[in-house]
Amino acid sequence: MKYCFLFFFLLLNQAYSENVQIFHADLIQKNDHNNSISLIGNVHFKYKKYHLFCDEAIYHKKNNRLYGHGNVQLESEKNKIISKKIYIEDNFSHFKLSGGVVLSVGKIKLIADTINYDLRKKLLKAVNNVVVFFKKLKLTTNMLEYDFNRKKIFYKMNSIIYYDDYVVHSKEGFFSPDEEKAELKNGIKLISKNYTVYADILEYFFKKNKINFNDSALITQNDNSDNFIYVKKALFFIQKKIFLLEKYISIHYNEKIIKGKYLFFDEKKKYGFIRNFLLEDLKKKYFLMGGYGKFDFNNNSLILKKNPKIVRISKKNSFLIYSDILKMNFKKNSSYLIQAFSVESFFLNESIQGKSSVLNYESSNDYIQFDGNPIFWFQNQQITGKSIYISFQEKDEYFLKTIKIIKNAFYIEKINSKEFNQVEGDLMIGFFNEKNILEKISIQGNINSIIFLSSKENKLMNKSSCGMLSLYLDIEKKIRNISCAEQAYSELIPISEKTPNEFLFLSKFYWKEKEKPNAYKNFLVDKEIEKYRKENHLEQEEIEKIKQNKTKFL
Repeated sequence: MKYCFLFFFLLLNQAYSENVQIFHADLIQKNDHNNSISLIGNVHFKYKKYHLFCDEAIYHKKNNRLYGHGNVQLESEKNKIISKKIYIEDNFSHFKLSGGVVLSVGKIKLIADTINYDLRKKLLKAVNNVVVFFKKLKLTTNMLEYDFNRKKIFYKMNSIIYYDDYVVHSKEGFFSPDEEKAELKNGIKLISKNYTVYADILEYFFKKNKINFNDSALITQNDNSDNFIYVKKALFFIQKKIFLLEKYISIHYNEKIIKGKYLFFDEKKKYGFIRNFLLEDLKKKYFLMGGYGKFDFNNNSLILKKNPKIVRISKKNSFLIYSDILKMNFKKNSSYLIQAFSVESFFLNESIQGKSSVLNYESSNDYIQFDGNPIFWFQNQQITGKSIYISFQEKDEYFLKTIKIIKNAFYIEKINSKEFNQVEGDLMIGFFNEKNILEKISIQGNINSIIFLSSKENKLMNKSSCGMLSLYLDIEKKIRNISCAEQAYSELIPISEKTPNEFLFLSKFYWKEKEKPNAYKNFLVDKEIEKYRKENHLEQEEIEKIKQNKTKFL
């Protein structure tokens, strides 16, 4: 016992170590040569609220330092550190533990080769082979700081976080056990089962199962494909499997690019929506646009609203459809069905325009169907009917092959403000040449027609009816020849300025030139695509930077 009191007396002589006590040691030896004391066997110290246990310890009075080794344990209330060696200096305010160090603080377990602890600053530094366990989280790194005042763990060298099915690499960041939150930055690589995310800033809320990307991020598939998603802000709700891609979204998938300003996706329910939707098909060279898009993977469907449109543009040709609602259904054989409702305008190469209540197109067919009293204009020509089918030439989908009108077919050609060539019948088929010019029209069933003929002497009107009729048009789209067969009846009637107007028109005549779509919309679409091209160019530069720097994430 006298040795214990001797050692305690020596410690009391130190100004900064007046709280150090020794509770037990099997053997205490004093070395006058170097002014040190050796303690051997079941050594137990106490300094303030800290208890130190070890097999052997050496205390140097001159510099007030303590070396301990063998089954080292440093305990404080609920905290505990075990190691092979311990070194205490700076008036018992700095501890260094080495050799298989294990720290337990509440629910946190920390493993490292070396730990340095500053008692005054309450700052712990762990170095080499550092591993942190907290509930389901595991963090590995080579250098770590634990600030007990701020209750945060910082790391500044390459680290890996394992949590649920996610593995996250980063260069630096911090973890708050109380908030159960990690903020990572610089060289982030988040790996899941199906995809990998590259970013420079990430917030991981473990308790809420939420991941927040506050800056640009690149999401790639793990199937070695070229598919990826580029975002400027994203939020993942892991447990709910809900994804919010905000600010700017660019999805590159199987030679298609989808862009928007905000995307919501529920992976469990397999549906979502996107704002400011734009899709470019790089292979088929067309665009789909809309202010709002809703997609459902259960039904393999996409619905566009708020001025949706289909656009195909090349250097010389264009194809545009504007509507109120646009629906697409995708089939397993890669075919798809497009339906447009309230088609307010349809443009083909600016020379052909139309509108209808409904548009239907199935990719396996070679035609587009317009229903609900559709109207088509070919400059000074107008075609109406209950349903209209247009088919395209095989060589070029920007040029029409035929136009087929079913039921209530009506063809009108404007000559001047008072005279119109008119043909009505049950079925009408128009044939186009290679320059997209209507050159022949065949009509069948209950045909009535009024054709104006001019000569040097007077004007004549050919009024006829028959079962079959063919009109042949010249380059200027004027009727050059008429062929009428099957119960044909025809009469030539002289006309003058005194001829009553109602005599000049068939009963169902209605010239709807005022309803003709305004081509100015095409100019606005061109501007929209031009803006998209510029944004895409800037985006590609950012994506290339991330791709080139992928090595920094490894």
